[in-house]
Amino acid sequence: MHDFKRYKKQLIQLEQQLAGAHHRQLVLITGSATWCYALTNSLAQNSNTLTLSKHCALKNAQWPAHIHQILGQEFAHAIYDGFSGLYPDKLAALAGTVKAGGVLCVLLPELSTLSSWQDPALKSVQSHGHSKQYSLFNQRFSAIIKRLPALHYSEQFGCIANNYNNALHTSIDFAPQQDCVAQIVKVAHGRANRPLLINADRGRGKSAALGLAAANLADKKIIICATQFRATHSSFKHLAAQLNVNYDASQKQLANMHYIAPDALLNELPQCDVLFVDEAAAIPVPMLLSMLAHYPRIVFASTLVGYEGNGRGYTIRFSHYIKSNYKAAKIITLDEPLRFAKHDPLEQHIRSLFALDAQYHETNSNKLQTPKHSEITQQQLVADAALLSQVVALLALAHYQSSVNDLRQLLDAPSQRIFISKIGKQLVGVCLIAIEGGITAELAQQVIKSERRPQGHLMAQTLAQLSFNSDFLTHFSARVVRIAIDPSSHNCGLGKALLSYSESQLKDQCTWFGASFGATAHLLNFWQSLGFQAVKLGYQRDKSTAEHATLVVKPLNAPQQSIQPLIKQFQHALFYGLLSHFKSLEWQLVSRLLHAFNNEEISPDILWLFKQQLSSSRFTIAPTLWRLINQTPTVITKLAPNQQQLLIQTVLQQHTDEQLIKNLSLSGKKQLEQQFKSATNTLAKQLSV
Repeated sequence: MHDFKRYKKQLIQLEQQLAGAHHRQLVLITGSATWCYALTNSLAQNSNTLTLSKHCALKNAQWPAHIHQILGQEFAHAIYDGFSGLYPDKLAALAGTVKAGGVLCVLLPELSTLSSWQDPALKSVQSHGHSKQYSLFNQRFSAIIKRLPALHYSEQFGCIANNYNNALHTSIDFAPQQDCVAQIVKVAHGRANRPLLINADRGRGKSAALGLAAANLADKKIIICATQFRATHSSFKHLAAQLNVNYDASQKQLANMHYIAPDALLNELPQCDVLFVDEAAAIPVPMLLSMLAHYPRIVFASTLVGYEGNGRGYTIRFSHYIKSNYKAAKIITLDEPLRFAKHDPLEQHIRSLFALDAQYHETNSNKLQTPKHSEITQQQLVADAALLSQVVALLALAHYQSSVNDLRQLLDAPSQRIFISKIGKQLVGVCLIAIEGGITAELAQQVIKSERRPQGHLMAQTLAQLSFNSDFLTHFSARVVRIAIDPSSHNCGLGKALLSYSESQLKDQCTWFGASFGATAHLLNFWQSLGFQAVKLGYQRDKSTAEHATLVVKPLNAPQQSIQPLIKQFQHALFYGLLSHFKSLEWQLVSRLLHAFNNEEISPDILWLFKQQLSSSRFTIAPTLWRLINQTPTVITKLAPNQQQLLIQTVLQQHTDEQLIKNLSLSGKKQLEQQFKSATNTLAKQLSV
């Protein structure tokens, strides 16, 4: 039986220090799993403790599948079992639940063994056929955590000195939260269509502000919405405190505020005076846009460190939409922590461990200076902290679905190549490439038949299943995972130059080169200009970007003919889809897709019929037009933009007259008919009919 009394005494002293300083701290416990579990169970006396572990050896252990299941909750203490796997998103989210005066215990093997330890989480970043026993992520994690001023209990070395200093910043400033409450109240009482966005790191009191505002809006009917009901507990708790009533944590309505889930909200569209949307970054962007369209008074609040997974889609795409379409909208950021004092040790530790504090500084370099491209290794990134910070920051800045797990993927994915661009010493571009394929012929056939889906190889599997050609799996291909360019260097050709350099370094190894992204006309044009061609468009809009994901590809060591069947197959699928699941696809994107297709010779009977029907009604000529455009897709792209839009939405997507009149800002059906006839006559002239 172990005697852990002295460890318990030290922990009590630490908790007393933390309580006085309104801080939280990390407690590291290292050694064998058996020893770590025994010590942790002896220390964990507080029932208000959340324990994340896959092992029943720890008291009250749970392992939620999704981190949003724990977001928005608060606990006196928390325990993370690293022996279940070192998953950055879970550990970071767990740290966010710890209250002031509390500790987060992290259980791990001895730090000297961490980089070569068989971490269960390592499999999550490895594609089938690729394995790596050594973790550079864990090497960096070990090097940083051993330097942190945190309490460390080691089976091998005993208690390692804690240098925690609680002398500074013990006061909490509530003024920013009070101003936030005032802004929320203003939304409820002010003019319609003036949405408010509240951005904050964890512990800044945004959820509490919603509850406090609800208490000041007793005459208003409020709906509060979040993916998890538990995420709204803080709001309800603060409302109850202001009303001086008890709050039951299972209660979904209190006074004037009622909880409803996002899907139920949009299905039922209940009436309310103001809508609060908490943890908005965890909600798909299309759903947020639907809420915005229906509810004239709305407040969005979210954490932006990225625990929710969709954080960047929210901040970049949704915030841009708000600013562009609602000139009177307001965006505020809560910087002052309220659940703990400034310069909280635990918050600083988590940011350091996962590079969450990485900031990208845009270059002021001469744009005429030629950038230098190179390939770097994961080992170089670990060895160069400044470069790693810049790479992480630039990737997060440019991408819509950033996650705390990205750092682990960057450092430990064995099938990855990293290319960068620099102007002088300044990083201005990063391109991450995943190498896919090299799968056995037997497994390739099983994948094509949908009998197996090996981890990774996303593009290779998609191409093989679309074409029923195993070459896409047995040969190697390169997929662009992310490409990020310094915002001040956009539209300077830097992205094209970096991709061209990457291609030159990959062509000896890979047969195909491809990428997947949220399709817009502008982005698709960029990839098409580099010789990539679309071969697939996702049926549904992506939850983060609110766009359809498109897959583009180009041959490197294969003839162009190798992808022609895929392009033709996609052409047929697109024309069918425009009548069904792609009816709402932006006409500009449709035009770009049509522009890349190959024309066939128009059959004489279609041309003759088209000529005869030029004076006929729109409904008579439309089927012939559809056949004509199907045979020569690029013909429509040569028309003026308003004529392209009209024919695409009329003939290919079959919008209603009401939709067409609204979309084209027409006066009525008469003008619609006139515009349609003008477009068909212009088309006839181009075809020399």
